[in-house]
Amino acid sequence: MGAFAICSTAVAASGDAEEKTEKKNAQRQAKVAKAVASAVQATVSDNKQSPFGTLPVLHVSLSGVSDEKQLANVKAFLDIYNENGKPIKNASYTRYLANVGVEQIQQSLQPFGYYLATVDADIDESATQWNVSYRIQRGEPVRLRKHAITIEGEGKTLPDFIALVQQYPLQQGDILNQERYTDFKNDVLGVATSKGFFDGDFSQKQIVLSDDFLAADILLTYDTGQRYTFGDTTLKQDFLDQDFIDRYKTFKSGEVYSSSDIANLQRDLYNSGYVKVIDVDATPDSEHKRVPVTLSITPKKNKKHTFGIGYGTDSGARGHYDFDWRWVNRRGHKFKSEIFASQKEFKTGVAYTIPGSRPAHDNYRLFSNFDRKWGDNDKESTLWNVGVAYKDINGNLAREFGVKWQQEDFSIGNDSGNIGLLTPYARFLYTKKDNPLQIKDGLYAEGYFTAASDTLLSDVSLFQAIGNAKYIKTFADVNRVKFMAGAGRTWTHDFHKLPVAYRFFTGGDKTIRGYKFEAIGDRDSSHTNVGGNKMYYLSAEYEYFFKKNMAAAAFVDAGDAYSEDSSKLKVGAGLGFHYYSPIGPIKVDVAHGFDNSGGKVRLHLSIGPEF
Repeated sequence: MGAFAICSTAVAASGDAEEKTEKKNAQRQAKVAKAVASAVQATVSDNKQSPFGTLPVLHVSLSGVSDEKQLANVKAFLDIYNENGKPIKNASYTRYLANVGVEQIQQSLQPFGYYLATVDADIDESATQWNVSYRIQRGEPVRLRKHAITIEGEGKTLPDFIALVQQYPLQQGDILNQERYTDFKNDVLGVATSKGFFDGDFSQKQIVLSDDFLAADILLTYDTGQRYTFGDTTLKQDFLDQDFIDRYKTFKSGEVYSSSDIANLQRDLYNSGYVKVIDVDATPDSEHKRVPVTLSITPKKNKKHTFGIGYGTDSGARGHYDFDWRWVNRRGHKFKSEIFASQKEFKTGVAYTIPGSRPAHDNYRLFSNFDRKWGDNDKESTLWNVGVAYKDINGNLAREFGVKWQQEDFSIGNDSGNIGLLTPYARFLYTKKDNPLQIKDGLYAEGYFTAASDTLLSDVSLFQAIGNAKYIKTFADVNRVKFMAGAGRTWTHDFHKLPVAYRFFTGGDKTIRGYKFEAIGDRDSSHTNVGGNKMYYLSAEYEYFFKKNMAAAAFVDAGDAYSEDSSKLKVGAGLGFHYYSPIGPIKVDVAHGFDNSGGKVRLHLSIGPEF
């Protein structure tokens, strides 16, 4: 921690206090110069007379200051503290440091409002150790008597400045803390810079101390000057059509300047998937009061291949290959494909994305997928689909509307079929989180709706609605709670013709721990789990962080998937170890399912983001 210095432009004495302070400083400087001269002369003498042998060790102790920040500042100001624990090679110089340490301690406490501190210094010299001890009495602090904080100029009505003044951290009767005073001035300068008041300046900045150093008045006036506007904005690149990349711009020449507009443009360009590095030049033009903006864009590699292997308690061993063609043409179209294989599933899919009129916020997508599941003698399915969708994002809310044709050949218990469905759908997703990998505070809510009709190219009529939500909150940095809930319902005339993809199952890492993946559902006469047309689950989890990125967890999950009129609640509970790695959370949970279908103890391993 660096030392807090007293800014000479910020401190002024009232009445004749300024003259007294100047005289006192001159006297101190004369004493210091004399002490330094004596120390230098004594150094020569000491060096001539120093015997060979073990040197005494210096030990410095401080008492009377318990506040951590104040104590750290005392140590930072105190030159002799740098020699603490070291052998004493120059006795006279060490005595000199011990003496000037008194004034250094007094100066170090002034930024915290203590101008009347007294310090007693003792030096105990022996052949093996020198003990230098300082007993500090801070005395009565300077308290704020009144303050006058004023914003003048074109920006005086700006809400950001008004809010700053209203939240001024020092009030009447508070101890004069110059760190908070300096932080406030920096906050004012920060708002001015971010909002385009580049000519702003403090026309007055004074802390006026009373003669007895017990009261202070703060006089602070900031003149914002004229607000700058945006000049021309240029996106320099050579791999996409300029008229396309320019659609990412959200501000125009002549609009009032705001650094957040530039930051949002950078964010949107990075999130586009095209961009690797952006160099920004936004140098204000003081003559014309404008800010021309140039963003020089370096693209990512055009094609990306990703391979991965892993293991999940529900999926078993697994591997995947993803191909990302980041821009197919100069109009920014994208192509993605994926292949996933595990001990129980094989799936592959492709998607072609066309940016919309606001490419940072909307797009059109053509997609096709194939999914084959097996592993249970009484449950198999082969599914393929093709569809088109439109997606837009506004702030934390994303919406997707689409239609797809789906064919599924399935066999589950006593039910089987080869069912075709034409299903329009809508998905709404709200996410708010403070960190993409280790969320301290966040909210996730999703709603999904789809339908099919046997009068419109479908073999079964249905309407399905699903909702999921997660809420995460952290208290005192080490206590974190997470609540999850989900519910779903499918309305259909013939449940037994319903494909597996439209049936509900619960159990596993994501819903109810203590049970196998999708082990919860109704059973038919063959004792096969055939799922249900209704589903719900609830979960409560507590984590205690014993290290910054490691936590112990305890949780309770409950829910059911069923088709009867009433459900039979399934409950699981357990403990876990959660590690928040740079690539996302890695969670190892051990849980017990209390229903007969649950295991005695089941291990759950999950890797990946929570939202």
